[in-house]
Amino acid sequence: MSAFKGFSRPRYGVAEVASSTILIMFGLIIVFPLVLPFLFVFKTQLEYAYTPWSFPKSLIWKNFKEAWEAVQIGQGLKNTLGVSLGAIVCTLPPAALAGYVFARYRSKVTEFCFYAILIGYFVPIQMVLIPLFKFNIAVGLTDTLPGLFLPMAAFNIPFWTLIYRSFFQSLPKDLADAARIDGAGHGKVFSQVMLPLATPATMLAFILVFIAAWSDYFLSLIMLNSQALFTMQLRVSQFLNAYGTDRMPRYAAAAIISSAPTVILYIIGHRWIIQGTLMGAIKE
Repeated sequence: MSAFKGFSRPRYGVAEVASSTILIMFGLIIVFPLVLPFLFVFKTQLEYAYTPWSFPKSLIWKNFKEAWEAVQIGQGLKNTLGVSLGAIVCTLPPAALAGYVFARYRSKVTEFCFYAILIGYFVPIQMVLIPLFKFNIAVGLTDTLPGLFLPMAAFNIPFWTLIYRSFFQSLPKDLADAARIDGAGHGKVFSQVMLPLATPATMLAFILVFIAAWSDYFLSLIMLNSQALFTMQLRVSQFLNAYGTDRMPRYAAAAIISSAPTVILYIIGHRWIIQGTLMGAIKE
């Protein structure tokens, strides 16, 4: 018993219990929409009509196959993947380069340019939606996938420029100075020394930009007209608008397939999100 002398159990007061309860409630609110489709997806339409909120009596997997064909999920996945990768390719390189320049070559000019770019972060997309649509028509990008992921990149670049700038500022300057003494130019210092050290920020940007582009609905609804170019979110929404709750098990299957890539990516890359946060990737 002497070994436990001085050991005191943590005390939970009213404030701790209240904060824990609130956090649990918020967690349930976030998890509930992810779990809800699993109550419907394994049921027949008749079983759903009679007992929608009960657990399925048996696992009926054909709803996934029928949803794949009815919603044309294969084409939707292809389009959404193209949009997500396009948004990543058009966001990360310019944001990383701009963040490095603003962090390492600070002057009145670069500070002015940085804050001018940062203004774009505070401009809601709804404010510029009509000019953006007219611009796409003028340059011939209307109803195309580039006409969708290029605006996404334009709205993402200010934020990730801020993230990269903050991250590069946290790195010691001695590394860049040592590389310059060895004869490396500005391009090599950035690409071979500084950018590899910013891997946590890059992975954080890759994951969050991909998830945001994959989950986009509003901008896709405005910019895309041809059904052949519809992303997953538009296809699932179109299916729900056409059939309502009459095909809820198929709709649940389509919703699960649509959200699966982002959930899997988050599970695989959540350590990068934590690491990027802890190493100062979201700190100014």
